Amino acid sequence: MDFTLNEEQQALQGLAKQILTDKGTLERLKEHSEGHWFDSDTWSEFASAGLLGVAIPEEFGGLGFSFLELCLVLAEQGRRVVAMPLWATLVCGALPISMFGTDEQKRAYLPSVADGSRIMTGAYEEFGADPETPSTRATRAGDGWVINGVKTAVSAAGLATEILIPVTTPEGTGIFILDAKAQGVTIARQEMMTHARFEITLENVKVDGSALLGGLLDDGAALRLILDHVTTAICAISAGCAQEAIRIAAEHVTNRFQFDRPLATFQAVGQRMADSFIDTQAMNLTMLSAASHLSLGEPAREQVASAKYWAAEGGSRVGFAVLHVHGGISIDLDYPIHRYFLWMKMNEFTLGAATPTLLRLGRMIAAS
Repeated sequence: MDFTLNEEQQALQGLAKQILTDKGTLERLKEHSEGHWFDSDTWSEFASAGLLGVAIPEEFGGLGFSFLELCLVLAEQGRRVVAMPLWATLVCGALPISMFGTDEQKRAYLPSVADGSRIMTGAYEEFGADPETPSTRATRAGDGWVINGVKTAVSAAGLATEILIPVTTPEGTGIFILDAKAQGVTIARQEMMTHARFEITLENVKVDGSALLGGLLDDGAALRLILDHVTTAICAISAGCAQEAIRIAAEHVTNRFQFDRPLATFQAVGQRMADSFIDTQAMNLTMLSAASHLSLGEPAREQVASAKYWAAEGGSRVGFAVLHVHGGISIDLDYPIHRYFLWMKMNEFTLGAATPTLLRLGRMIAAS
């Protein structure tokens, strides 16, 4: 496939790169690496530039681009490791509403996401459960619903005003748009080496029927499609992280001398960097393939599984390689390379192990 970007895509990517490069200084990265991991100034710049509405339809205040262009923006964030809940708000929160929401839901949420005044997220992970078959339950109560369950590893829940909650009901699978401050909702911070995630406990949480995304209960098809977008977006961030990490490492081994010669001239170092470059290319190409298929509304399960594998496995190998070739400086927290390793490692854990992904991909290929 030809993934050459057109002029509009290049301009969009360039705009995101310019803002993130200007704002993503080492001092600012240190400043925002604690707490809620939120650079509000850069968030405001993105809103002013229209980038928060990149995949939101124009009628709701967005730019009207596709999911592919959103992935290009996320990859730029990965290159600069800037602290903003782009994935949480634009992919986990706003994108499902744009895809499946009612007109009323779209009018209520999408314009304020596009202008930067609303932060959202989605709670798709549970302890020991397949995200496609949530163990969180919702039962009817009059004209509304009552939700019970526990979600884990939720990004930006400490900032979000609304959280999308996938549930299983007696009538099928659905997703609720939940007020983060609703009675019965408990949000607990989970500490990590990089930006925090949150555990959400839902105890007899009452919601109106209008909170059901699109008023839709089905066999899980909508949730599966949303999860494919969520997964591919993570792959985009990891691809950006890997590309910039390789660039930093290449610069280091070119300029760092040992035994009167650059590190890059040693065979083992060159081989390690070459392997990492191959991994990085595979991560980027499989991500673009998955994003392209999803943007065109084409079947993309195989492409998403392939991108998922490469983002997890390739990202892990690249992360360790760039630390290795840096030697002792890689553990210096005043040097930026550890931030790329940590974000790729967190994404690897989010995506899951390689074996089940490959088994799933194998089953899909065999079935086709």
